[in-house]
Amino acid sequence: MDSASGGGSNIFFQPKEDLLELLQSLGFSRNASIKSLYYTGNYNADLAAAWIIENQDSNLDGPLEDDLEEEEGEDDFPDDVDLCKMVFVVNTELNMGMGKIAAQVAHAAVGVYRQLQEQPQKYGEMLMSWEQFGETKIVLKGDNTNQLKELAAKANSIDLPNYLVQDAGRTQIAAGSITVLGIMGKVAEVDSITGKLKLL
Repeated sequence: MDSASGGGSNIFFQPKEDLLELLQSLGFSRNASIKSLYYTGNYNADLAAAWIIENQDSNLDGPLEDDLEEEEGEDDFPDDVDLCKMVFVVNTELNMGMGKIAAQVAHAAVGVYRQLQEQPQKYGEMLMSWEQFGETKIVLKGDNTNQLKELAAKANSIDLPNYLVQDAGRTQIAAGSITVLGIMGKVAEVDSITGKLKLL
């Protein structure tokens, strides 16, 4: 795989060509377009364009490698960054097998992620922070259906994206059973809701 600009760096990143062409057609330079796709996950031209606009004061036209080499000497988590995480609370009263739990957590992850993508103006900054700083995902034990509903209500009360998975009932458990709650947000905000729960 080629590096972003063909230099001799060991840093490799291949932007999606269709997104790169679209950004360049909007008048952004090639290097700025590559950087924006790198920092926003390489999947959405709208987020990438927003990133360029928000970072006009930085050296956007320099090669991506220059940025990443500078970052190697800096702290991984700058003081002014709001770190985010995605947490999944599993309904343990259902006694699901590990494969079933994995599938239900995956449903929750997709559900939360879709909410983030569908509302880029509201959640774009949260999504970029999460993707740039490790995409933290934690799986926790929930006691029962009522607890998951209560946690979802708390998440809604502070406007955190969340998703309750209801099983189709094809295997192991009854149709409509609430299996997993997914919540996304700033670490402190998510911890205010799920901080007392134990890891699965």
